[in-house]
Amino acid sequence: MPRLLLLIPLVIWIAASCDRAAFRMDDRAYYIDSPDSSRTLRIAWYGDTMVRLQTAHDGEPWLPDDHYEMVQTHDWASDTDVEVTGTHVVISSSQLDVAIDRKTLAADFYLRGNELPVLSERAGARREGNVRVVRFAPNDAERFTGLGHGYFARAASLELTGNVIERNYGSKPIEQAPLIVPFYLSSRGYGVFLNSTFPNRFAMNAGGDYSMAIDTHGFDGRMDYFFVGGPQLVDVLDRYTQLTGRPRLPMKAMFGLQLTDKGHDHNSATPSDELWWKNKITEHRNAGLPLDHVVNDNRWRAAGGKRCESKIDWDDERYPDPAAWKRWLDSQGLVSTLDFNRCIARFSDGWDPAFNLPPIDNIEFADSAPDLTNADFRDWFWRIFYEKSLDPALAYPGDALWIDEFDEQGAAPKDLVLANGRSSAEMRNYWFFLIAKALVADGWDKSGINQRPFVWVRGMTAGAQRYATLWSGDIKPNDADMAAQVRAMQLAGLAGFPFWGHDAGGFYDWDEQAGPDESLYRRWAMAFGSFAPIWKPHGMGESRWPADRSDVSLVTAQAFSRLRYQFMPYLYSAAHEAAEKGLPIARPMLLEYPESDEAWQHDLQYFYGPDLLVVPPAHDADTRAWLPAGHWYSIWDGRHYHGDQVLDLRNDYHVMPILARGGAIIPKREYAQSTAFIDKTKLIIDIYTGADGEFRLVEDDDRTEAYRHGERRITLLRYDDARQELTIEAADGSYTGAPDYRDVSVNVIMPGNSRSIPTRRIPVNRTERIRVGEGPAPE
Repeated sequence: MPRLLLLIPLVIWIAASCDRAAFRMDDRAYYIDSPDSSRTLRIAWYGDTMVRLQTAHDGEPWLPDDHYEMVQTHDWASDTDVEVTGTHVVISSSQLDVAIDRKTLAADFYLRGNELPVLSERAGARREGNVRVVRFAPNDAERFTGLGHGYFARAASLELTGNVIERNYGSKPIEQAPLIVPFYLSSRGYGVFLNSTFPNRFAMNAGGDYSMAIDTHGFDGRMDYFFVGGPQLVDVLDRYTQLTGRPRLPMKAMFGLQLTDKGHDHNSATPSDELWWKNKITEHRNAGLPLDHVVNDNRWRAAGGKRCESKIDWDDERYPDPAAWKRWLDSQGLVSTLDFNRCIARFSDGWDPAFNLPPIDNIEFADSAPDLTNADFRDWFWRIFYEKSLDPALAYPGDALWIDEFDEQGAAPKDLVLANGRSSAEMRNYWFFLIAKALVADGWDKSGINQRPFVWVRGMTAGAQRYATLWSGDIKPNDADMAAQVRAMQLAGLAGFPFWGHDAGGFYDWDEQAGPDESLYRRWAMAFGSFAPIWKPHGMGESRWPADRSDVSLVTAQAFSRLRYQFMPYLYSAAHEAAEKGLPIARPMLLEYPESDEAWQHDLQYFYGPDLLVVPPAHDADTRAWLPAGHWYSIWDGRHYHGDQVLDLRNDYHVMPILARGGAIIPKREYAQSTAFIDKTKLIIDIYTGADGEFRLVEDDDRTEAYRHGERRITLLRYDDARQELTIEAADGSYTGAPDYRDVSVNVIMPGNSRSIPTRRIPVNRTERIRVGEGPAPE
């Protein structure tokens, strides 16, 4: 909060000494009027590094803080001072100075220690017809990234510099999977979040135009944005997800392999019923493959079991005893998803036609086109899932919800007034937030279900990461869409959605009437897919089950399955970090090296967690990679590379190069065919020499929300390269079912050599130091 004792005399002083700008404050913010009183600027601090600027014109009232809920809370403490000069009002915290021009109301933002502003408005926010715009001074050395991603996640680049971006939903009848996050990051160490859902436009120094605008279409909108200070981009992302909410951590099972019945012919004599699943899973595991997640695609549903010919309920022929089916799934270490296609809403119990939008000619399935601003619909939407399957008293399957086709209502006219009294122009970008909140905050979280929710929707909005996530829609099985997904996955992480998913291998090529060929299946569905946050090969046409593919594809699947499950403690710890700090699992190179041209150019590679560098061959045999300075090792055979160069890694093994940097500590488990079967008393630690390293191993009960209340175990692993010594710190904390010891084995990888340290049993409450090598560290 502003410090009242400082400001009360200041208000009097300003009023007496100048006539350029009236200045006042209340217990929430500072206010400055333009000299002609046509504009008022409201400045509110959110901690010491974030500032909110709102502009009202001609006496407009301020919109209430909860007008949108993209910002999780507006209750922030701050400690600020004010200084007045002849031309500016300067408001300062310990980390940031904001200088407001008393004549134009333009703001300059200075990160503490910088003599020059990192961001400067040109003339303050302006109203130009229905458009509210703020223009900034461009800097030719500045680079931009962020803003979520567009339809089908077809991202051409992580870098936005020089482009005009309109990140909106609703210009065509069907626009699949937009990630509408009006937040971007600058290489100068700051971010900007536009707190409005009206149609937006961002010019990222496009021909000298660096600006941000909304089009209110004649309705009641304001220019309202947050400056988020760094200076490191990881700090900017951390603060943005503090502001809009931390990503919701899924159960560990969601990070295991997910497979669906989509490729199975639903018209065949063997429908994908309970028996089909049991036989398929048995065949799959007999091939040595893992599985965690059974993803139901339509056939579980009653009244037809088809995409648009069914309803939310269990089919009593294909699944005569859902409770028994769940018991079998539990015994196999499996969880399951229930899916919903919008077109079945009208067939499901309790549906009310009054839920629909007014008749609109070019919306598909207009009789199942709900107005998501209608609170009665949102209540029904949760209740139908709960009453038909998720109520714990039923003991039926249902660990996740797959919400499909709500991105097909974009043709609603912008001047349409919705159930909550607001316009379609304003609410369309908010559509997906409303779905996520209804199912999680207003549904799952209040239901008494004792496990974490996992809801994935075909489209998402800023702030909804605290409830749900998304997948990227019906993408095509080709190299271009594979490359786009590699980039979009990273952009999703920069938007606060680290648990983003996609149909690994591509969904279907409608022109070629085909799914992925064997090369693409190996490179994408198995290799890249297994090193995405969520691994879900899915689509029409050819089966995505590895045992149904060629022998060479099966070998590839076995190799990457083994890696995924052995690396589970590494992945799951990175997932916890994502939920705690907003740091993505799949991390763009530019996040760590924002001043490097190579980091911005090489956006088809990424860090997986803190220390693994993944280079998906998005084009067959295209495996050129930039290695930052340092030591690098292939995880496949320990081959050593020197960094600070671009290399062709096409000769690396198993389809996709994966490298560990020198100093990496990679915790692993023994391979298991489900995350539920992983033995937590066994810990394997791979150390890659050449630098000091540290890793924070996070463990919990894998399933419930107890970790949010402190029930988790954190173990720090440290490697001293000069001493060639590994330290395993005594564990901090515990959880239900936690072992009190670990059998620890260590593998040490160095240039041209590796060695293994014999297994030793270590109590978790004891610090252990292990000498891991003889001889000098690599040069």
